Amino acid sequence: MTHAAPPTRIWAVVPAAGMSRRMGRPKQLLPVGKSTMAARVVTALLDAGVTGLVIVTREELLDALGLPTGPRVHVAFNEDTESEMIDSIRIGITALKQRNQSSSDGILVVPADMPLISSMSFATCLKAFVADPQRIVVASHEGRRGHPIIFPASYASVVDELKGGLRELLDRFPGQIGIVAVDDPGSTRDVNTPAEYDALDHDGSDRGH
Repeated sequence: MTHAAPPTRIWAVVPAAGMSRRMGRPKQLLPVGKSTMAARVVTALLDAGVTGLVIVTREELLDALGLPTGPRVHVAFNEDTESEMIDSIRIGITALKQRNQSSSDGILVVPADMPLISSMSFATCLKAFVADPQRIVVASHEGRRGHPIIFPASYASVVDELKGGLRELLDRFPGQIGIVAVDDPGSTRDVNTPAEYDALDHDGSDRGH
């Protein structure tokens, strides 16, 4: 089901350049349902109604990701195997600026290793940000913070200064955080290890928890 796009312009950045050392193989490419892990996240974002998205990956992985195509899907590359996720997020934000999308109202971030997040959860968080675009929206399930995270595009310069991960942004602006409760355990479930991947059913549902 495709949800109506919000009037506020919210672009998503999907980090998918990691080396997947704990998995032992590129987890971005692992089958989940009828697509790859990364493609499932991208499809859910598009169905939720993001204005557009940038997926940041390595060039050697691109063809095998099986990404949906269209004018809302863009790709940027991070070939530094020693980089952290925050570096891919910065590359994605830079790509938005280069595509003249710096006027976006909000930037949504979700890693490519969270294939269980539903499009409805993304849509719920998008609507929460539209209702208060000065807030940093953070999804939460059963009291635990997860993804997506949506922050005002004006905070992009702050992200450039972060020494740690994106959570540091939340530590800097605790008064600006708007927690959005979602009935979706996928919002707090990333897939890092073979055991966590094996806990996914063939259709991408969670059979282990």
